[in-house]
Amino acid sequence: MAALENHGPLWTQDQAIAFEAALEAVNDVIAGYSEQIANEQASPASDATCIAWLEMRTDQAVTVMDSLNVTDTANVQQVLSEYSAIVRARDAAASFAARHSPRSGMAQVR
Repeated sequence: MAALENHGPLWTQDQAIAFEAALEAVNDVIAGYSEQIANEQASPASDATCIAWLEMRTDQAVTVMDSLNVTDTANVQQVLSEYSAIVRARDAAASFAARHSPRSGMAQVR
């Protein structure tokens, strides 16, 4: 039986950090979709097409997350970039809606 040789780490610290950040971004997107699904299902006029689309996007995000490999730097960076952009856009839209909601008192301010 051959002895296992230690050739050092299989990935770098930078790769590990990027991988964890990408996983976090995908999980954040999934959480956002899940919240939207719950809100839509709770709505008296829920839209089945919207729910189906959100469920499809959730499934896609899970597939992306499951396919990530810490040593595939290019793919990890692509996922991190794409899913971070989705999170930023969602957060910006929520912030805008909160600032311009009639309940915020800012809807009439220009």
